[in-house]
Amino acid sequence: MSRRTTVDAVKEMLGPPDIAMPALLTMRAKENRHLEHILGVTSTFVSEDTGTHADFVGSIRELLSGVGTKTPGWKRLVRVTEQAVNHFLPATSCDFATFIRCVTFHIWVVGVLNPDAPQDVILQSTDLSVAQVTSAFFEFNETGGTGVTPSRLHSTLKEWITCDRDGNNNPVNLVFPVYEKLWRLVAAIVICAQRCPVAKNPLLDFCDNPTERQFRSSRAPDHGPSAADVINEVLRMYPPVQEISRPYGLPLWQTVQMGRVQIADIKAVQEFNEEGERIQEPQAFIPGRWQSGPKPAIFAFGDGPLRCPAEHCAPAFAALIASKVMDRVNGVGHKLERISDTGSTAQYCWEGRAVRRMY
Repeated sequence: MSRRTTVDAVKEMLGPPDIAMPALLTMRAKENRHLEHILGVTSTFVSEDTGTHADFVGSIRELLSGVGTKTPGWKRLVRVTEQAVNHFLPATSCDFATFIRCVTFHIWVVGVLNPDAPQDVILQSTDLSVAQVTSAFFEFNETGGTGVTPSRLHSTLKEWITCDRDGNNNPVNLVFPVYEKLWRLVAAIVICAQRCPVAKNPLLDFCDNPTERQFRSSRAPDHGPSAADVINEVLRMYPPVQEISRPYGLPLWQTVQMGRVQIADIKAVQEFNEEGERIQEPQAFIPGRWQSGPKPAIFAFGDGPLRCPAEHCAPAFAALIASKVMDRVNGVGHKLERISDTGSTAQYCWEGRAVRRMY
């Protein structure tokens, strides 16, 4: 096993110049076979077929193009987001991560996958609830398994997702893994904003004025970081995917030297800038570092031919959800509180927190 931690090494691994697309897809599919067996995923993540890959990427880009910040669909998405946050706010208290998962899932399904559905629709099922579905995805992502069968997931998702964008009527393909990575980004944004006032203000400005221009600018008198800068810094410190592995079929002599499985350490490589030099205070959350160059290297959406198709829309999308959560979980009606001290043992920055109603 070989771990890549430098900018050039990660770029070479994720976009090797001497490996064709079919071989890249085969490598990724080998690493993701468990997605098919346990969740029933049949998309490009488990397929070696270039046509399947092109169809999936095209579907995701088409869906997201309808909710970009400069489209009419964005206004509807803002309203769906506000209603989702209000709907899932607890009557007493609930786990913070569970709250963010439910909110993000509802927005992804109603706001993106069902653009023609009423914006105030509530996801109800004869079998699984939103909390149960999102918990199943989370359990799978953490442990590699889940107690919910693929047939139950499929039947529930088919009740909620009416579009057939992937061409084979498999709703799981439209939910996993895009949603699973999105909620993690949203959760990290909220926590970082709570810890750092310089990050909180531009997000609340974006909440009040959710436009592309506001996303990339700041109202602060000192021209502090924009909401986009904040999201970039969250992606740098807390990438939703911290490692990417590929089982490269190398010649025997290279396998002995480099290992059969190559790993791109995304979190480690993002401590360097685009020129390959280590940035100052890489463990500190400093959104302002994105205002001047050379900027940090960012591989949170991968790199090369298999780069995530949501990379251009996801930052503003996540900022919208996080800012609307912050606007309601503001210490007045509801507050974000620490319920346990996980300290240095925490795997994620949002662990040990809950959303609690104040009255």
